[in-house]
Amino acid sequence: MNHLEKNMLESFSVLLDNWINLYQEAKTPEIIAKIVHEIKNPLSLIRSTLQLIEVQTPEVKDNRHWHSLFDELDYICLLLNDFKTLNCTYDIQKNCVNMGTLLDSVATYFYSSAYNKNIDFYLTKPQDLPNILGDKIRLKEAIMNLIKNAIEATDKNGTVSIDAKYLDTLILVTIHDTGSGISDEQLEHIFKPFVTYKENGTGLGLPIVKAIIEQHGGQIDVTSKVGEGTSFIISLPVDTNQPLQVQ
Repeated sequence: MNHLEKNMLESFSVLLDNWINLYQEAKTPEIIAKIVHEIKNPLSLIRSTLQLIEVQTPEVKDNRHWHSLFDELDYICLLLNDFKTLNCTYDIQKNCVNMGTLLDSVATYFYSSAYNKNIDFYLTKPQDLPNILGDKIRLKEAIMNLIKNAIEATDKNGTVSIDAKYLDTLILVTIHDTGSGISDEQLEHIFKPFVTYKENGTGLGLPIVKAIIEQHGGQIDVTSKVGEGTSFIISLPVDTNQPLQVQ
């Protein structure tokens, strides 16, 4: 059993290292898609093998290390899903998006999470926030990722806020938290794939957010101070071909 665990964990480690190296060498979305496809097969085989061992030798489940094999496998699967999402941002579907409605929906989703942590959570936006041309699902995914991170980083009695405004031809959305903050050294690498400072993080969440925003012709910036909190500022161009009032 110990020998099996060691070999399996070493295989996971080698697979992950090779994956990261292949990603860094990849030059096109097509190559990235091929990497994702090639990784799916061994992952399926590993999971099937583990499940077969459980059936044939049920007592392995009593070993405290056995479940770590599934944990490692689940972690790689999570990486794979995020990796696929990062690649898919090359093919977004753009339509007229009502940003006011989108932000209302996102805020409503997180009210209970903030309440359960005793965090003050609020959304501030003008009534006449313009529309943008974009992929509603992808934009919602990006903003929800930032809010989720903000709530996780904020302790009891802290604050998480969403502030949206219209400036010239841009919509600015700022997600601010009063959490522990991010050091200058960490900020330099915060949008790099596979770089994470969170336990059990994949290091792909923020790169995905950045990719989505940039695919919409926008930009994302971050400011932070250790011990005081962090702000992510998203800027998105408005849809000048659509009426500016809320539809």
